[in-house]
Amino acid sequence: MSNAKPLHIWFFKSRIVEIEQAKSDRTLETTVQVLGIGFGGGAIISGIIVQHIDKINLPLLPKNPFSASLILSIIATIGCTFIAMLGIWIKKRKL
Repeated sequence: MSNAKPLHIWFFKSRIVEIEQAKSDRTLETTVQVLGIGFGGGAIISGIIVQHIDKINLPLLPKNPFSASLILSIIATIGCTFIAMLGIWIKKRKL
């Protein structure tokens, strides 16, 4: 007797593997989109903040302009990433 599996079983298993790979690829693509939007938006906002850092007078920020711009840049990046995640989540809910 042969140990070979019937052709229809092999076909369905290969299709399941392809479907799982497609799901994994979509998840990776979504992650890259979110991070790209977050870092890009954070870079744009931090570029604007650096131009006006001397005019910003918040009591929670350090007096050093470098530290203040670094903290505001990190906050802007996290905010843009969160907005991108929210947008993709809303888009997926509509589908």
